[in-house]
Amino acid sequence: MRLLTVFLTLVLTLTACAISDENKSPPTTPTVVSAKPTIETSLLVTQSKGSSEGNLLFPLDPVSGTPLPNYPPISLGYSSFHAFSPDRRTLAVISFPGESAYNGSLLLIDLPAWKTQLFELDLTGWVNSMVFSPDGRQLAIAYGESTYKLTIVNVEKGNIVVQEPLDSFVSRMKFTESGDALMLYSQAISTTDGMSSAPPQVLLLDAADLTLRWAAELKGVRDGIFPKDETVTPANLYEPGQAVYLSPGVVFAPDRNVLYIVHADSEQLTTVDFNSQEVKTVEIQAQLSWFERLLSLTAGVAYAKVADGTSKQAVLSPDGQLLYVIGVNNTSSQDEQGNWEFTQTPLGMEIIQTSDGSRVERMETDATDLSISPDGHFLYLRNWGNNPNNIPWTDILDATNRQIITRETELAAMPALLMNGEFLLVSTYSTSEYTHYMNILRPDDLSMLSNWIDTEYVDWLTVP
Repeated sequence: MRLLTVFLTLVLTLTACAISDENKSPPTTPTVVSAKPTIETSLLVTQSKGSSEGNLLFPLDPVSGTPLPNYPPISLGYSSFHAFSPDRRTLAVISFPGESAYNGSLLLIDLPAWKTQLFELDLTGWVNSMVFSPDGRQLAIAYGESTYKLTIVNVEKGNIVVQEPLDSFVSRMKFTESGDALMLYSQAISTTDGMSSAPPQVLLLDAADLTLRWAAELKGVRDGIFPKDETVTPANLYEPGQAVYLSPGVVFAPDRNVLYIVHADSEQLTTVDFNSQEVKTVEIQAQLSWFERLLSLTAGVAYAKVADGTSKQAVLSPDGQLLYVIGVNNTSSQDEQGNWEFTQTPLGMEIIQTSDGSRVERMETDATDLSISPDGHFLYLRNWGNNPNNIPWTDILDATNRQIITRETELAAMPALLMNGEFLLVSTYSTSEYTHYMNILRPDDLSMLSNWIDTEYVDWLTVP
């Protein structure tokens, strides 16, 4: 009995210390913005200049909100898809010259030197996912429309190393830490009607020749468009009230060969370990004490109801231990005159422990979108104007104590990295086709660096 008392005392003491340390806010290093603008302290942005010039890329001075002099804008074509190299010194862009996804070429931009290399790859089909290998020497591109392909390009030479057809749509992709294999999350989408015909898959492919090392079907995960009943046909699939749209939260771990999927239509977390080639699904439940876990061994499971559409977005803490998940439910209904009305209902935010799927906390919020600061200190919970005037707001949450610091209205804040690796908060929102509001703030004290109104929309190359 004396031993048990000592043990419990020790546990309580350690717990108290852990709680005390957890509530301490880590020091926040202010983002240093040079008084004299340089490429290292600039933000990368694009602006659409129409079909004549396409999308133009240029470095922006965050203090003045104007393009840096002596850095001529780089045309990215009519439409494009980009990825940063691991050291963020190179920007890879798949560029298409017109509205259609034909004759796609690879544009490599040396950002410090502001020089470009163009390689004609003749890609056909929109890019779904694109990633660099850990050493930055290879670039994997998943693309296609009615048919899909996976291509690996040698970045130094700009030539295709290997190219293979795919059976399905790849929406998430990452190289393994060693760089010798590719991890894929693939949706089964019918090419005839766009409906999901089977559960999604995960694949592990050899990076040298794209041969299959391992594959698994994610039974129980639903991702895509599903008819509400047997009366729905391809002809009326996209009419209101005919289909269910499900989009789970899917995110790769930053430091391990692991993929997490937070189900859209149930309280479940699926973890895919590509090293051990195992798939595990657990129920997301409140975090319990050891005694409560004993009592809950025979408890039942409650599932969320599915309406017209449920989507979830997940971000991972830098240490890979916590998933932050935002959910939104979309429903459609007809009024007495037969007009369709659409309602969006936020599902709040869940904080889930990746090790066992336990729910650390659930927070009520009307946010429909989120992102996390590169250091993991802050979460930015956004609502993109669910009000009569379409004015967005952002709740800034301290991740250490899980408290909302402030709500910023007229701001859809998200982190964007400077060339030197530090970050600022940026925001763009529109009240009409030709009225766009841009803001740049410091993340530490939310002081405004610059803000302006323009007839042209600024798109930020934000933190991936």
